[in-house]
Amino acid sequence: MRILITSTPGAGHIHPLVPVASALRDRGHDVLWATAADGCPRVDRYGFRTIVAGMETHERRAIFRRDGPDLLTLPPRERRLAMMPGLFGRAAAPRMRADLVPIVDDFKPDVVVHDLAEFAGPPVAASRGIAHVTVAFSGMLSERLHELVVESVADVWAAEGLPVPDRAGLYDHLYLHPFPPALGPTPAGGTVRSVRPLNFDGATPSERPDWTAALGSERPAVYVTFGTEASMPKPWRLVLDAVAGAEVDVVATLGDAGDTEALGPIPANVRTEKYVPQTFVLDRVRAVLSHGGAGTLVAAAMHGVPQLCVPLGADQWDNADALTASGAGLTVEPDQRDPATMLAMLGRVLDEPHFATCAQGLGAEFGALPHPADHVAAIEALALA
Repeated sequence: MRILITSTPGAGHIHPLVPVASALRDRGHDVLWATAADGCPRVDRYGFRTIVAGMETHERRAIFRRDGPDLLTLPPRERRLAMMPGLFGRAAAPRMRADLVPIVDDFKPDVVVHDLAEFAGPPVAASRGIAHVTVAFSGMLSERLHELVVESVADVWAAEGLPVPDRAGLYDHLYLHPFPPALGPTPAGGTVRSVRPLNFDGATPSERPDWTAALGSERPAVYVTFGTEASMPKPWRLVLDAVAGAEVDVVATLGDAGDTEALGPIPANVRTEKYVPQTFVLDRVRAVLSHGGAGTLVAAAMHGVPQLCVPLGADQWDNADALTASGAGLTVEPDQRDPATMLAMLGRVLDEPHFATCAQGLGAEFGALPHPADHVAAIEALALA
């Protein structure tokens, strides 16, 4: 079969697709990946053929800043209601559709596989009678968010001569859901199947940094990250002040846009890096402090590591709330964001056995989910239906 993968260019959207794309490629299918120019180098490194389609990250954000609300003025838990339809629907989907039309007509895929926030693949596929598969990266969307996404992509579906379907067509053929029951409900519907996210981060064993060998050997180690994208201000100074002088060793990854000098004094117990594949640190640390992005939250959970979440926007509040409800971590609310409170909460996550026990149970639930390869036959069947 010919499989077209369509995604937005961020690592948090590409990485969840890689295990599914790899399983299809391993079965012998011809896989072509369409994403924006700033995502192609990453996908190229993972061995897939790429073709440029859609907006680069900076273009999408510029449109959202011009036309969307100021996220920092919105209640934190309502930011996703603006970000998902605004960034990925109104801003990105029309351009992605325009780029995908000639690609689909030339490549003639048997199936389109897209990430949850790539909204142009479904209408382009549907208008040509091609089935599509949605690969989610976090928990179930709320009904209100579904409604807003539908509104944001109605023109894209109309451009393909179709009315926008219920829930933007995301569940029309096959929807792969990556969260176990401990992190909330699974979307209803006969096309929804659970899938193990596999914690893909692009790591190869030969790239493991030497310094990770000693991490956590003398005292507890903590991994801190606020993701790879610069969509929201990140509270680095707050975190550094909280852990300064604590009896822990900290590895903090700042992202490609991170600037160590701009952070001010770095405590002696903190090591900063631009990026380290999470696989190389999660088997060495006792806790993770993060924004609650799906990639980090899932990776830590699959390693059975308890977490302290400091959500900023997007799906991070939903993820953090689900994790806290599972008992595998805590969420730092806006009125708790001072160094002393954050350090005390981190101490609880590190020292109270309840969190480690729940985190290990959550890891076991993730491990019990079906492997992506288990869904290849269902994807193949879509092309024959």
